[in-house]
Amino acid sequence: MGKVALTGFEQLLALFTRIRPGEGRSLALFFVQGFLLLFSYYVVRALREAFILTEFSAVVRSYAVAAIAVVLMALIPLYSLLRRRLGGERLVQVIIAFFALNLLAFCLFGLAGQRFGFAFFVWVGLFGVMLVAQFWAFTTDTFNLKSGQRLFPLIMIGANLGALAGAQFARLAVGWLGTYGLMLAATVVLAAAPLLCAPARRAAPDASRSLITNDVPPKSWTGGFSIVLGDRYLLLIALFVVLLNWINTTGSFVLAGVVQERALQLAAGPEAVEPARYITEFYGNFMSWVTASGFAIQALLVARMYRILGLGAVLLIPPLLAVFSYGLMAFVPIFSIIQIVKILEDSVNYSLGNTNRQALFLPTSPSAKYDGKTTIETFFWRFGDLIQAGAVYVGVNLLAWGTTQFAALNLVLAFVWLGLAVAIGREYRRQALINVINVPPELARPLADLHFAPGRPFHYSIPEDAFVDADPGDVLSLSARRRDGGSLPAWVAFDASSGTFSGRPPMDSEEALLIEVVATDVDGYAARGFFAMRRTIG
Repeated sequence: MGKVALTGFEQLLALFTRIRPGEGRSLALFFVQGFLLLFSYYVVRALREAFILTEFSAVVRSYAVAAIAVVLMALIPLYSLLRRRLGGERLVQVIIAFFALNLLAFCLFGLAGQRFGFAFFVWVGLFGVMLVAQFWAFTTDTFNLKSGQRLFPLIMIGANLGALAGAQFARLAVGWLGTYGLMLAATVVLAAAPLLCAPARRAAPDASRSLITNDVPPKSWTGGFSIVLGDRYLLLIALFVVLLNWINTTGSFVLAGVVQERALQLAAGPEAVEPARYITEFYGNFMSWVTASGFAIQALLVARMYRILGLGAVLLIPPLLAVFSYGLMAFVPIFSIIQIVKILEDSVNYSLGNTNRQALFLPTSPSAKYDGKTTIETFFWRFGDLIQAGAVYVGVNLLAWGTTQFAALNLVLAFVWLGLAVAIGREYRRQALINVINVPPELARPLADLHFAPGRPFHYSIPEDAFVDADPGDVLSLSARRRDGGSLPAWVAFDASSGTFSGRPPMDSEEALLIEVVATDVDGYAARGFFAMRRTIG
């Protein structure tokens, strides 16, 4: 696998991750689909607050949050019934189309003068968790383990950009489109997303596709619940998600408390700053930092972390960060420290944490990817909200806890979260061994020597079949040096992407150079080949 025929777009992608010829088109289509889904979601997410808070109080809003979890308990078995009849791209297309029709119906009800704030709030909660879960289930069902680890960080950038664009579009366009104009725009964008399912899947090269096809959909009426509770790996992921959301939401509660306290202090100060203005400006600035930091981490670091550390080690980073952050917050509960801690925590969870959760399903069966993942990303995610709400109620009303005590609780939970991450990493490696051979690459054929004439240009290409790797979805990276470990002479250029040596040897060039070519896979395993560059006589 020496000479790699990458397109210009794929050569650009190769700056961020290792890419296989032919993967660029599929990655681009999944990138756009993720953008469209998150764009439409963030538009309606902004609208839901406007509808419920203009029709009901904040207390009713809290009831609506709880209602989402209750509805999901009934929705998961219905989803599993649908999954028995539909699979893959067809399932995703039907679900996206269903939500697009729902959104259009809400728009028509609103134009007819109907009030639907509570129902719309609950529906948006279902919309967000269901569609995101379906998108990533379909993506993990398309790519095999090693391809997914390489490509998911870039696909996630598309989703993040969609979220940013949707939120900004809602803010800027509401003045001239109006509320229902925004709903119609979100409907149109959402309706375009299912059109990309089939082309995105077909564009994936055979060597990059998932190898797991043997699957029996659940027949139990409990659907995805039975799959999660009956599989140790999925149960660990479910508990991991519950703790993630519990810790993060509790941290947000602590931040909200200190921001409110700070606003009241400033209102009573000599400048008499209006509390609502301060809080609005604070959270605008806070979310800007979270979004910008999360995008930078996603674009610049996540793919490299996966390549250098592997998923098992990367999975430990968010819990370790939580241990450090809440340990610091518990002992030094200063406003500026709490603010920095939450920016760091939210940006890492927004980027690296989200990518980790999707990649964990790469070595699982289709039932785990669709039924199990949907159950975890919907019900178990919201269950973390319910536990957090109960813990806050007990802490505030029965135990009179403050910032320090809630930070200490999060510190304890973070240690448990870290233990779960270690257990999941071990189980992930075990699951991966079932589907990935994970052997080093090999030199399939000896490299022929090169004969050159001083003063004349030369070109020498490593044959495409010189190095082979039996691992599905793996990509080899080539490098070259002298056999003794030294650098190549200045007159020898090596293009790693095409596996080509070129140059013009000087008249006083060495008579013979021994060259070592190293082919390295994603996991760092390597194969070596050698050839000689010999000066022709005469």
